[in-house]
Amino acid sequence: MMAVQFETSETFVSVERGEVDRKIFSDQEIFDREMEHIFGRAWLFLCHESQLKKAGDFFEAPMGRDNVLVVRQKDGSLKALLNTCTHRGNAVCRAEEGNTKNFMCTYHGWTFNLAGDLVGVPGLEELYHGDLDPSKHGLREVAQLDTYNGFVFATMDAEAPSLHDYLGDTGRIGINLIAAQGDMEIIPGIQKFIIPCNWKFAVDNLFDWYHPLVTHISAFQSGALPMPPRDQEGKLIDGGGATTPDGDALEWEGGSAGGELVDSIVCIDHYGHAIAGPARGNGVGLADDSWRDTPEAQEALGPVGVEIAGHPNIFPTAWIAASTQLSLRIPLSPTETEIWWFSFVDKNATPEVRAMFVGMANHIFGPAGILEQEDGENWAQSTVQTHGVESRKVPQLLKMNLGRGEVIKDDQGPARIYGAVSEHAHLWTYAAWDQWMSGCSWDELRDRTTPPDVL
Repeated sequence: MMAVQFETSETFVSVERGEVDRKIFSDQEIFDREMEHIFGRAWLFLCHESQLKKAGDFFEAPMGRDNVLVVRQKDGSLKALLNTCTHRGNAVCRAEEGNTKNFMCTYHGWTFNLAGDLVGVPGLEELYHGDLDPSKHGLREVAQLDTYNGFVFATMDAEAPSLHDYLGDTGRIGINLIAAQGDMEIIPGIQKFIIPCNWKFAVDNLFDWYHPLVTHISAFQSGALPMPPRDQEGKLIDGGGATTPDGDALEWEGGSAGGELVDSIVCIDHYGHAIAGPARGNGVGLADDSWRDTPEAQEALGPVGVEIAGHPNIFPTAWIAASTQLSLRIPLSPTETEIWWFSFVDKNATPEVRAMFVGMANHIFGPAGILEQEDGENWAQSTVQTHGVESRKVPQLLKMNLGRGEVIKDDQGPARIYGAVSEHAHLWTYAAWDQWMSGCSWDELRDRTTPPDVL
C-alpha cells in the first residue's frame, strides 16, 4: 500500500518522503497565512467552565492575534467577545480574569454590559447629537462558541463544522482523559511564559518519545523521574540504551520512558488531531489511573481511549498532558511562542492530593519545570537554525517507520497505528497543516485529512 499523498498549490510537506521544509518555522509570510487559514478558522480552546462559576466572571483568551473575553452571562450562558472597543480600538478590559458588572474602555469611557451591548457613551446627546446608534456598536462576538464536557471552544468562522464534529473521536478522547476522572476544575493560576521558538516545534515535541532519555537524561539521573526497572540481577528488562556526552551508558526498559515503547498507540483523525504515546501500563504517568476502570470512564473513552496513556493534541495547539493538564502553544510571531498551562484536579480531592497535583504542575512542565526548560532550549535552537541561508535548505526529517504504519479503521475508536516509537503523529500533523494552509473549503479539508490506510 502506498502512503497518502496530499495536493496543494504550494506544498511544504512531503508525506511520501517524510520531509518538511524548514522555511515554515521562521517565514513571516507563512506565519501571517497561518493566522488567517488556521487560527482564523479552527475551533480553539479558550478556558474551562469551572473558571466562570457566576454571572460576571470572565477570562481573557487568545484566538490567533485576537483576544477575546469569555463571560458568564446573567442567564448562565457564555459569550465570547472581542476585547477591543468599537470606538477607537482600545482594550475594554486589562485584567486577565475576574468578575465585573460591565467593561469600560479607559480611553473615552465607552461602557459595555456583560452581553457586549454598548450601554454608556459620554456626551451621547451633547456631542453626537443623537446621530450615534449604540445598538449598532456593541462588542463583536466570535462566530461560534460551544463547550464539550466543560471545555470552552470558539471559532471565528461561521461556516466551521460543529465543535463535536470538529473534535472527532481523537479530540473527544483527549478531553475525556481529563473530564472522565471526576468533577474536574481548574487549579487557580495559569502558568504563562514565552519561549523564542516557532509554535510548531512546541507542538510536534509532544508526540516525541524519541528524545526523553537524551534531552531529559538529567531528570532521570537526578532521580526527579523514576529510572526503568531492573531484574534481580540488576539488568534492565528488554533494554535499549543511549550514551551520555561523558560516554556513560544509559539504558531503558522498552515500555518505560523511551526505547521501543512496543505497546505505543498513534491515533490520527480529521483536521489534524493526533495522539501518540505508550499504551496504559507502560509506566508513563505520574498519578493513579484506576479511574479508567470505572464504567463512566470506559463509556466516555471507549475501548481504544481507555488504553491511551498520552499524548493527545487537538489541532492546532491544545495538548492534554498526563491527563491532568492542558497546554496551549500560542503563536506570537514566527519565532516566539507563549506557553500556557491549565492544571486540573477533582473538586472532591483531599488537600494532600491537591497539593501533589500543584507540585507536579510546578516542577514537571512550566517555566520552572525540569522537562520544559530542556525542551525549550531545543525548540529555540531549532528555530534559530532555520534562519540560515544554507541551513534552511536542509529538510526536517520524519522518516521513522515511514510507509510501514498500517492504519486500523473500525468502530472501536479513531484510526490508529500500533507499534514502536515512530514519527507518524508528527508527519500527520504537518500533512494536515499543509492542507489547512491551502485555504480549501471545510468539505475539502475533511476529505484531504481523512486518515490513509498506511502512513
